[in-house]
Amino acid sequence: MVNPMTKANHFWIVSGVTFTVFFTEALIHYNYGILETKNLPFSISNFTFPKGKSLAKMCSIVIVASAFSGWAISTLENRVEQKA
Repeated sequence: MVNPMTKANHFWIVSGVTFTVFFTEALIHYNYGILETKNLPFSISNFTFPKGKSLAKMCSIVIVASAFSGWAISTLENRVEQKA
């Protein structure tokens, strides 16, 4: 059984891990698009980080998706626990 402290932190752990994975994927897609338009090879040396509004938009999208993922996982786990 999960103790209350772990259960309360579970949402944040799931959301944090999801954010890290989704943000890494978003950076890869961002760079892939830039490198494709410039006809540059996909390599670490050609990687760029978005700035200003682009970074804010990317973070906002990933935060919303991560929070939704954390909520969905927590909700599904609670329903499974109730049925068990």
